Amino acid sequence: MHILTKIFVVLVSLLAILLVPLVVVSTQNQEHWRSDALSLKADVARLRSEQVSDRQLAQTHQANLQSQLAEYSAREQALMRSLQESTTGAEDLQSRLDDATNKIAMTQSRVSALSQSMKTSTALSEKLVGDLDFLRERALTAERQRAELTERLAELDSQIQVSESVQRALREENESLKAEHKKVSAELSKYVAQFGDIGTAGTMSLEDGIAPDRNLEATVVDVARGDAQTLIEIDAGSRDGVQKGWLMSVGDGGTFIGRLRIIEVDLNRSTGLLMLENRDRGKAAPGQRAYALAGQH
Repeated sequence: MHILTKIFVVLVSLLAILLVPLVVVSTQNQEHWRSDALSLKADVARLRSEQVSDRQLAQTHQANLQSQLAEYSAREQALMRSLQESTTGAEDLQSRLDDATNKIAMTQSRVSALSQSMKTSTALSEKLVGDLDFLRERALTAERQRAELTERLAELDSQIQVSESVQRALREENESLKAEHKKVSAELSKYVAQFGDIGTAGTMSLEDGIAPDRNLEATVVDVARGDAQTLIEIDAGSRDGVQKGWLMSVGDGGTFIGRLRIIEVDLNRSTGLLMLENRDRGKAAPGQRAYALAGQH
């Protein structure tokens, strides 16, 4: 009987050693689990689908525990039979048996707590796995977005390069137009020095004309000659700012051809009456240029 008592003490000690760390960990994690309980509510829908497998696992675990309890009960009954069959040291053995019974009850309580702790740990593990999958999906989404942004950045860089090329071309064209404008101004100055002021030159009245409000250069696209007048069509219209009554100059290279008074304006075409044409300087023809100088008749 002394050996049986030692065996019970060793068993109880082993159970205490195994359960105490779990109880300590469970106590330390209690606050953490309580805070996680709120977030676990959002996972209830997902956990329901996994509840069947968890329930089977729990039933298997419970069956194992019941088997262990049955084994403990069998041992207890064997001990009880041994105690009942023993006549020597009955009072001492009864006292030790009561202690052993109390410890078994405590063990059962701890086993139940351990079972609940394992269930909670399983649920927490599943939640962590779900969170890991969610984070993995977010990482993949972020990678796709990064690739899309990289592609978009490349497109924007290409557009910027195209825009810069267009700006350079426009600047070059602007410089070319400025140079051509200077050239035309110089030619008009030569003409004024040779034939006098354009606004008063010739015998035909220009009183009905108005000064342009901007500088403009257009191309003569058609010339219609009649018995009393010559009409010229240019490739600039209201879209370019041309107005009815404008007075423009028509030239061929550096040669002054005549004055053009706009009498009809369309969206991208205008028609004018040619004045001061001189055969010695040359006749108006398609391909020649028409110039408007801001503020000058």
